[in-house]
Formats: sequence, structure tokens, C-alpha cells
Amino acid sequence: MSRAKTKTRAGSREDERQAAALPQSRRPRWQSRERLVGTFMALPSLIPLVLFALLPVAYVVFLSFTRYNGVTSPQWIGLDNYQLMFKDQSWWQAVLITLVFAVGQIVIGIPLSLLLATVLNSGIRGMGLFRGLFFLPYVISIAIIGIVFYFLLRPDNGVINGILQALNLISTDVDWLGSQGTALASLILVGVWSNFGINMVFFLVALQTVPKELLESAQLDGTNAIQRFRHVSLPLLAPITRVVVVLSIVFSLRSFDLVKTLTDGGPAGQTDVMYTYLFDYFFGTDRGSQYGYASALAVVASIIAAIVSLGYMAVSRDRAAREQTAIAKKGKR
Repeated sequence: MSRAKTKTRAGSREDERQAAALPQSRRPRWQSRERLVGTFMALPSLIPLVLFALLPVAYVVFLSFTRYNGVTSPQWIGLDNYQLMFKDQSWWQAVLITLVFAVGQIVIGIPLSLLLATVLNSGIRGMGLFRGLFFLPYVISIAIIGIVFYFLLRPDNGVINGILQALNLISTDVDWLGSQGTALASLILVGVWSNFGINMVFFLVALQTVPKELLESAQLDGTNAIQRFRHVSLPLLAPITRVVVVLSIVFSLRSFDLVKTLTDGGPAGQTDVMYTYLFDYFFGTDRGSQYGYASALAVVASIIAAIVSLGYMAVSRDRAAREQTAIAKKGKR
């Protein structure tokens, strides 16, 4: 009896697959009706996407070809905003600062997250407590973090200067946010502190999925802990590492809150990133409300973020394919 039921189910599934493979005109009427009903049921869920994502993006792209101050009607000027952007040295400096900020986040933050995840995965006592403490900065608002660290790093009565003077490491107050080098370094370190928790959780989950049999086999072969991590755990972490890097790239290139609250682009605009720079053209008082030019900057900033992210994904995917091909060739030998 059970075999008959199994054959009936297998036959029905095969019929469904064959029907799906047929052209639209030759499919059964009931299947076409179900697809049509399903499409209509899914359409309402697309309304918020269109209203709150696609239409605003389309409007910003339209404004990028106009001269608009938010009061008078937009005037079509074609590519003038983009031509002005290519000559704007301050904008390209902001792009460079954004890329430096992103590289600093990745080079410092990801190894730190992986190191802490490895330590926590080793089975130390109080792992839950440490995991919660390390993850805590991620759940705090970025704007709040920027304000708090501004008071910690300010030259007058700053906590950091007070601690360093108490330890006799400095003799006078240091204006950490008063020069480009120290201000950018402060931004990078604070950004790392605010985001390494979530990356650590990703790595910790990935480390806990590494098969213990592989680690035990490597240990029986006489390898030490560093060798086991390098040759066993690290290759298996490649997929999650790519995800963490992409998330770090997107977060860094879209950074705004931290820079706005901590340095506000200072000193003299030397730590402006892309989105703080174009924000001043949207809402700033110094440059005035130039919505058209700001929209052009926003379009280019989004394109830059997409190119960097997709470029990394393409390179990492190609590298992973080459590694799999090399492993397959070794297996055949």
C-alpha cells in the first residue's frame, strides 16, 4: 500500500515537472491560473518597494540633471552638474578619504574580529559574558557613539588626555580631532570599535561549524594550534569572510553618522566622506541648498559603492573558483 502511494506521489511530481517545462501556451489551464493568482497576490508587497525605494531613487536621478534649490521649479541643465563634479577637487578628496576609511575598517576590524572569535571559541570561561560585552557597541546608535567619543577625545578636559597624562605618556593636551591624521585615525578606530562585535559573531558561528573530526585528525598528524587554524579552519571560513568583507565595505562607503557627529568633516573638511560632503549641499548653510548638484553627487557615490562591492565579489568569486579547480586537479592526481 505504501509503495503504491509512493509511486503515485512520484508520478504526480514528475507530471508537474513536465508541465512546468512546457511552453506557456501548452501548459494546463489550472497551472496558468495558479501562476496568475500568485502573481496578483504578490503585487501588493511591491507597492512599498516602488513608493519608498524606486520612486525616490528615480527622482534623485532626475534632479541630478537639473538646477534646483528646493523653492523654485527644477531647471533642466543636462550634464552640467556632473561636469562640475569632475572639476570639484574637494569632492574627490572626500572620495579618497572614504576609501581610506573603508580600508582601515577592513584591515584592522576584520582580523580583530576573527582573533576575538577564535579566543572565544577556544572554550574560555564566561564566553557568554564576553560575547555580550563585545557585541554591545553594535547595538548602540552610531550617532550616540560619535557624540560620546567626541567628549572623550576633545582637547579640553577630555578623558583620553586625562588618562594619558595620569600615565605620564603625554605632558600637554593633544587635539586628537584637530589635524587630518589623528582625526582620520580616530574615525577609523571608533568605527572598528562600533562594528567588530557583529563581525565577531559571524566568525564565531562559522568556527563552531568547523567539523571537529578534521581538527582532531590534524592534531593527530602533529600540527599545533596555529597550523590547524591556518590550514583547516581558515579555508573553511572563506565564505563567511567574503560576506563580512562585503558588509564592511558597504558600511564604510555609506558612513555618515559617525563622521557627522565626531568630526563633522573637520578640520576644514579634511575628514569629509562622500555622504557628509553631499549632505552639506542638500541641507548645509555654507554651500546653500543645491539639490541638483547634491543629487548628482549622491548618484555617483552610489555608483562608486556598487562598483567597489561588486568588484570585490567578482574577484573573490573568481578566486574561490580557481581554488576549487586546483583542489579538484589535486584530487584526480
